[in-house]
Amino acid sequence: MTVSESSLFSVVPAGLFGPLASPNREHYWALLCRLFDEFFGPDAPLPPSIGFQRRDITAAIERYLLADDPWDSEEGETSGASLADRAGAIYERFRAAGWLRQERIGAREMVAMVPQVVQFLATLVEFSEHGPTFVSAKVRSIELQLQQVLEGQAAGDALDEAADQARRLLVSLASMSLRVRDLMPELSRAETTAQFARQWFERYVTHFFVGDYANLHQADHPLARRSAILAMAQDIEHGTRRGAVLQWYQEHLTAGDSALAEQRLARSLRRLHELERIDEYLQRLDDDIRQANRRALAFFDYRLRAPAKLDVLLQRAIRGALAAPDDALRLSVAPGALMDDAQLRAPRRRPSAITRSANRIAQPTPEQQARLALLRRMKRARLVTAESMARYLARHLTAQDRLESSQLEIQSIEDLRAYQTLLTLALRGNRIGGLRREDPLSRIARGFRVELIDPGERVDNAYLRAPRFAIQPIRKTA
Repeated sequence: MTVSESSLFSVVPAGLFGPLASPNREHYWALLCRLFDEFFGPDAPLPPSIGFQRRDITAAIERYLLADDPWDSEEGETSGASLADRAGAIYERFRAAGWLRQERIGAREMVAMVPQVVQFLATLVEFSEHGPTFVSAKVRSIELQLQQVLEGQAAGDALDEAADQARRLLVSLASMSLRVRDLMPELSRAETTAQFARQWFERYVTHFFVGDYANLHQADHPLARRSAILAMAQDIEHGTRRGAVLQWYQEHLTAGDSALAEQRLARSLRRLHELERIDEYLQRLDDDIRQANRRALAFFDYRLRAPAKLDVLLQRAIRGALAAPDDALRLSVAPGALMDDAQLRAPRRRPSAITRSANRIAQPTPEQQARLALLRRMKRARLVTAESMARYLARHLTAQDRLESSQLEIQSIEDLRAYQTLLTLALRGNRIGGLRREDPLSRIARGFRVELIDPGERVDNAYLRAPRFAIQPIRKTA
């Protein structure tokens, strides 16, 4: 098996694509991206060497489910499951597929993502965020690395990276033509001329074009340095630096195998020599873009010249002619003399020119902005955190060691939400086993304990009819 034919699943787990092939693949992908950004990605804080605790990962999944729910039901799921159970099921799905690895260290269950999976996920994220290709930057990078190899400032690592960049550049240019051809049928299904124009300039020009396409054929563009790159590759292949580069390949990549080192060096040089074919790719890209421009102009010309709903009018006329009786089908002329001046068509009047105006971005009205601000304040008022709970209890526990629910004041929405959270803590703490460690509400109960006084007795405080509970501060001992 050659290097290009190596098995993917010898590097990544075999079931890695299971969640991404399910009906909820969009939700799984979004959740993987959030976990990557928050815990395992380069933008996240440095993770612990032993990984994260399992409850931290499941708590992050619960926060995602609160914002994006419900998902499509899948095989094996239990309807009506709680938020914690569903988060645990998703976590187990990721662990079984190989996205996450769980290890028991002491009494704790620690979770990590293996380096191969992290690198694979980073590649997928980079592929999904891929934008226009800038040929000039890639050509400059290839030329600079080859120059460093010839000057002895770099070895085979720079040559290998330059060869990979040359291959990725050609693949990007080859796929660009196919993306342009596939885009035109999709744009042609636009219902209105304005929609077609908007998609044409937003998707075609902005996202699919080569970023510096207008400068590709200029004399000072880095693409004109292609001959210099090929000459440097020729010097490395037959010059004095070949022995040093080959020795680097033999020591660092092939574990002393000279034959395999020769193959790796030949492959890198072959990829650099493939830049000779870049003119073929650019010529095909030019032809596809010219054809796409002609189709777009023809579409605009048809939409601007043809009457509105012409296809609908023609179909209606055909249906009427087929359904009409025979005596109703006659020559479509007015009664009277055919050559009478009254039958002549009136002079054609040139319509007034349409005032041209650019597309304007609709700004939100003051009412919409006020509604949005009000919605944000409503969400903030209903959010209970450890800090807001501490402020609420500080108003009542100043001089008391024990506080009952009947003594709690409710003066605002924030107070009512804090009262509801305390009641939930009391009910969950009264279950068998008490309040679980992985319960998200356990992070709110800092410095106090909530106990249910009498589950059967109900008290009405003008807002809720609920059981009585008591709040006991936890004193720190020296």
